[in-house]
Amino acid sequence: MRPISIYIHIPFCERHCAYCDFNVYTLKEPSDLPLRTVNAICSEVKRAALKLTSDVVVPTIFFGGGTPTYLSADELSKILQAVRDNFRVATDAEITSEANPGTSDADKFMHMHQQGFNRLSVGVQSFNNGLLKVLDRTHTAREANSALSAARSAGFKNISLDLMFRLPGQEMDQWEQSLQEAVQIQPQHISLYGLTLEPGTRFERLHAGGRLTLPDEETEAAMYESAIGMLQSAGYHHYEVSNFALPGFESRHNMVYWNNGEYLGFGPGAVSYIDGRRWKAERVPLRYIEKAARAANMAVEDETLPQHSALAETMMVGIRKLDGLSLYDLSARYSLDVETYYRHELAHLQSGGLITMQHGILKLTRRGLLVADLVAGEFMGRPSQGAV
Repeated sequence: MRPISIYIHIPFCERHCAYCDFNVYTLKEPSDLPLRTVNAICSEVKRAALKLTSDVVVPTIFFGGGTPTYLSADELSKILQAVRDNFRVATDAEITSEANPGTSDADKFMHMHQQGFNRLSVGVQSFNNGLLKVLDRTHTAREANSALSAARSAGFKNISLDLMFRLPGQEMDQWEQSLQEAVQIQPQHISLYGLTLEPGTRFERLHAGGRLTLPDEETEAAMYESAIGMLQSAGYHHYEVSNFALPGFESRHNMVYWNNGEYLGFGPGAVSYIDGRRWKAERVPLRYIEKAARAANMAVEDETLPQHSALAETMMVGIRKLDGLSLYDLSARYSLDVETYYRHELAHLQSGGLITMQHGILKLTRRGLLVADLVAGEFMGRPSQGAV
């Protein structure tokens, strides 16, 4: 069977956070737009399934956003059922929904679990109320704890939480306190993200105008290294640059991305990657709905990657895995000697102490972890020389 994962993008939020550059929309008054978007997603799921061969199996489904839990449990379940009705979903499929503590409650979680969701990713970001306010989050630390408790009570045995560091005004002791609270809760998975100033966001504009001060690079690195030590001491496996899991609870869906595997995306702005072709769906919900009604081509960006670009992207995302990247497997996948193809880049990174390479396995060093994006970028700038 050919594994193809599915991503569902729910583009609605109660508030557009100052740091977020995702495709999200806020509604100032009650609207039928979310339900119409749900119906359009369901119709697109059915249309996409008709184009695929029968040997496809779906190993993971991920609802992201935006805020999936902005929708009702019935609306989320309607989309999930559409996927089940039109695709062969693996019996042990990992089915995840992101959740915002401010738009979640015990009843919603219980309904979602009963309908087949078996993993939640809760956007906590911080257990410090002052920092949550700075981030424009709509929940408090107490509400975050309540949401995590409600998820457990609803039957979820695979819960992830997100935390952010390098926040405006954040001190090391505040960061370590959030980490300690996360460890005490004992979720199965923890994701840590350093704040990045994305173009077009309010944070980026404030910083450019000198009105937003962030911790310096030395403090950011210290926060990251402190987190690694604390989480590993608590039994979490550091399996990807930003992700930690108790044994057996690594995110199967995200591993699809880090292995540069195939996936279908549904919803406004969702990206798909099949047979080396990548396309992005219409971003604006009303236009997405209208195109779905006409069964029109949903893609607004479309490219077929030449093989050297696909290889470069596989290197870029795969190097983030702490267990390493097998150059032998990549050589078989792309029908060339990858170690020879990237000999100059590999030599440069090794001489800088950023990677190790043993028995065909390429790994980041501890130093390389701190500049993982820089390491990944080494593989993206290489032009094709006809070797692939």
